Amino acid sequence: MVYRIHLKNICFCILGTFLIAIGINTFVIASNLGEGGTVGISLNLKYTLGWSPAITSFIINVILIIIGWKFLSKTTAVYTLITVISSSLFIGLTENLTLNIDSDFINTVFSGVLIGIGSGFVISARSTLGGTSVIAKIINKYSEIKTSQALFILDTLIVVSFLLVLPVQNVLYTIVMLFIVEKSMSFVIEGFNPKKAITIMSAYNAKISRQINQETGRGSTLLNGEGGYGQKESKILYVVVPQNQLSQIKKIVNIYDENAFLVIHDVRDVLGNGFMKVQ
Repeated sequence: MVYRIHLKNICFCILGTFLIAIGINTFVIASNLGEGGTVGISLNLKYTLGWSPAITSFIINVILIIIGWKFLSKTTAVYTLITVISSSLFIGLTENLTLNIDSDFINTVFSGVLIGIGSGFVISARSTLGGTSVIAKIINKYSEIKTSQALFILDTLIVVSFLLVLPVQNVLYTIVMLFIVEKSMSFVIEGFNPKKAITIMSAYNAKISRQINQETGRGSTLLNGEGGYGQKESKILYVVVPQNQLSQIKKIVNIYDENAFLVIHDVRDVLGNGFMKVQ
């Protein structure tokens, strides 16, 4: 079995876990905040039993990776193992790092930004953060629950469990922090110029498609469709472009058909054909 492992992705995993470790030790623990995933379980054990998050997170993650190895692609599993090892190593090395910041607000914001950016680097490297991600894939395998839904449920249960060991205020700050984590992570994954998917319904889609290709260099797809009311066959145009080309697409469509119907969607990630390469 040949694994498609790339040095750039390994560097992203290492950089990402370093930022996550700084966020946890410098800001999260400083204000006794919680977290989701394996780190959240480790923090819970630290607050209740005084155990080191570096050690407990490593043990839990390794056990889960062994159990869920067959549910991950082998390349993703290797990246995840690198992520788990470097994460535990950096959490241990930065364990005594502190900025002595007493503001819960500052700690909440900056922990969310650092952990979010770090998580974004890890996900961009085709890795996972281990832990609940693996369990979510197993749940998806044996039930109708989607992986994202299972991950949300598991992380929610972990965050709620902090109510047993932390004041309600700290748990509420944790929820705010996780919101910032999500936004920061999305920003890294999507980049400075997020992508948009556009669905166009017009009688002139063939001409619009050619014009889009000429002016933007982007390919498009013509799909066969049928109107729900008039039962007339039509061509539906689907194209994905960077956000900075969105206004240009609208102008092209408007030139050919002022009555065209457009639906614009946010796109989380795009691979291949002029966008990010699959690695």
